[in-house]
Amino acid sequence: MRKYCLTALSFCLLAAHAAPSADTAVPQVTVTAGRDPEWASYRRAYKAAAFFAPFVRDRPLIQAHMQIRPLAPTTSLEGLQLHLAGAHVQMDIPVDALGRAQLPMDKQAYEDDAVLSLNRQKGLYYFSGRYTIRERADGAYPVADLRAACEQLLDAQRDSGYSLRLFRKRCAAATLIYPLAGAAPDVVLRLADGSESPLPAAPGAPFEDGSMGPYQVVRVSFAALPAGATVLARTRPLGIGTAYE
Repeated sequence: MRKYCLTALSFCLLAAHAAPSADTAVPQVTVTAGRDPEWASYRRAYKAAAFFAPFVRDRPLIQAHMQIRPLAPTTSLEGLQLHLAGAHVQMDIPVDALGRAQLPMDKQAYEDDAVLSLNRQKGLYYFSGRYTIRERADGAYPVADLRAACEQLLDAQRDSGYSLRLFRKRCAAATLIYPLAGAAPDVVLRLADGSESPLPAAPGAPFEDGSMGPYQVVRVSFAALPAGATVLARTRPLGIGTAYE
């Protein structure tokens, strides 16, 4: 079944970056998961991450993560924790508000064939992967860069064999994602002459595949935007996805 089959395709997007440096090492602490937790083979995830690393290496505007997705889109991700446990390795892996996690490329965990587990009962979530557009610290996104990032993301999905349904698609928009229950985000469009206009958020699916529940989404449609415009996300987004047509 989909929620249990952790094939290479399931992890095609997982943590395709290089291993974290010592400065970004994940704290080695133990969390006791719930009885019979959802779990996955670390070795399988490691192999898939290594295989698919080239698909983001030459595409600097995008990133790839392991993502924990709810089987039912309405199931909450709040409080979700991911734990890696092996004979010689115990560590927590941070999970963000979109269920994304950066898989550490740990040789000892690979040799142990350690287990990735969630602090949830089985049957609620499954392990997959997610390409997203890289967030910027200054919150400034030239529309030309967003369009280029969308093209990089679409090409990476196609080249890695992620989904055959994408072969006839083209980039339509970037989607800035915010918590559904939060305040309305402050996002504006700045034109080349310096004038600004707000970009509204609306409840919607954060990604094009519809596998998650609703968030507040600011849709930046490429066809409607003039050359030289820049999106200013004064409220930092949880992530940035894409929409195709």
